[in-house]
Amino acid sequence: MTIKDVVNEFNTTPFLFVGSGISRRYLNLPDWRGLLEHFAREVNNDEFSLSSYESKARNMECEYGILPKVAELIQKDYDEKWFSDSGIRRADSHEIQNVKKGVSPFKVETAAYLKSIAQEQETYAEEIKILHDISERGIAGVITTNYDSFLEDHLNAFTKYVGQSQLIFAPIQGIAEIYKIHGSLERPESLVITEQDYREFDQKSAYLIAKLMTLFMEYPIIFLGYSISDRNVQSIIKGIVDCLDDDQLNILQNRFVFVEYKKGHVGAEITHYTIMVNDRPLNMRGIVLEDFQLLYRELANKKSKLPVRLLRRFKQELYDFTLTNETTANLRVAALEDEHELVLAIGKAKDLGLKGLSGISGNEWYRNVVLNDLPFSNDELIEYAMPSVINQFTRKIPIHKYLVGVKKEHPEALQIAKEMNFDSIISESGRKKHRYLEQRGYDSVKTIWQHENSNRDKAFRIMAYLTEEEFNLSELESLLLEIFEEDVNVLENAGVSEKTGIRRMIRIYDYLKWGNAKEPSN
Repeated sequence: MTIKDVVNEFNTTPFLFVGSGISRRYLNLPDWRGLLEHFAREVNNDEFSLSSYESKARNMECEYGILPKVAELIQKDYDEKWFSDSGIRRADSHEIQNVKKGVSPFKVETAAYLKSIAQEQETYAEEIKILHDISERGIAGVITTNYDSFLEDHLNAFTKYVGQSQLIFAPIQGIAEIYKIHGSLERPESLVITEQDYREFDQKSAYLIAKLMTLFMEYPIIFLGYSISDRNVQSIIKGIVDCLDDDQLNILQNRFVFVEYKKGHVGAEITHYTIMVNDRPLNMRGIVLEDFQLLYRELANKKSKLPVRLLRRFKQELYDFTLTNETTANLRVAALEDEHELVLAIGKAKDLGLKGLSGISGNEWYRNVVLNDLPFSNDELIEYAMPSVINQFTRKIPIHKYLVGVKKEHPEALQIAKEMNFDSIISESGRKKHRYLEQRGYDSVKTIWQHENSNRDKAFRIMAYLTEEEFNLSELESLLLEIFEEDVNVLENAGVSEKTGIRRMIRIYDYLKWGNAKEPSN
């Protein structure tokens, strides 16, 4: 049997279960013992410092093995020294802010240290490139106990979840996702490294197992960068096996493939492994190799028909619609009766001959000027969405942004752009009220907002009294971003006069940024 035979038996693209061997291979990071040795020497610069901690741990109860206990002992001493001896502080001022928030200095410095020494290995550049390429269609998702950012940096647009808390409460879609179950360097508090961390991890593991159960039963699982005896792997597997009957266990073991790195091994050898889980044997296939390209190239041939990140996006859109019954920029649902056909389509509107973009609301059109959150080209938006939008607002719409970079001729949009200048946006009555601002010392968006934001209707109304020269583009942009950050649907939720004021400010912003600065067709 060959790797090709193993991969051909997969019913779908696989999930990868990735361990520290991958971080050592591609980033030259230390193993767990090497990491602890570094920090043991920080506490006591002696060649036997780690051995001293190991000796102490052996005389104690080690519920989760010796290294978590050693990590806990080092953390205690390291934290005490860190606070009293600034000489061992390596984290920068930004990272040290985590300590001020109550995070252990040991974890903060662990994250800083690993980030500082991680170095992508040129030796494996081709291997890494192939891994990146197959992530487009050949990898369904990843579960990892690694802390570093290698996977999210190289897997194409996968969504990341850090720690059990995010994984438990997030609506995961089970595709194009990375589950960093032992934490991540950008969140030092999430790192699972000490005995207490493992204890807390285990206390919550029932929820994690429930989330992972579906993945393990639906996808082939390829273990990379682990020893077959690795406690992290065996703990997860045990939690799942405990929930299965014998028939389900047979299904599960047929999906497991364990990759064993063996230096100097020529080609690939297919083997079988058996591990005992509570006196129940679990069999799985093994692949012994040195060159991971042998595996990656075969996975490239087992690819989904669509990019996995697109499938995830589609699932997310459908999930959100099911929960809220609200359509989005990407999902339009016509009124359906039970006897009607249901058609789901993925693709560009122009390619599918769909006019779904015509369902984009005027509020979405306005919001996109600030947030740029509609995933369509300007040509598509003008061609499909603009006709209904101008009907809603009688041609008084922000348009300059949408004419930037267009590849087609859009004469009606160009005509609207010519009409949409500062004088047409600000009414004559507004210009006559500039004295109101002078009397109060208001000469900018910033000063008005500082003094009048408790009455937003009024604030937006009197901003229209400013002259064009008094509008600072940066201030206006910051204000609009702040408004949408507070409530992305503010144009649906605010009162009538406030919505009118926000829309007017967006038209001014559109004119100042794209209309006044350059020709619309640029």
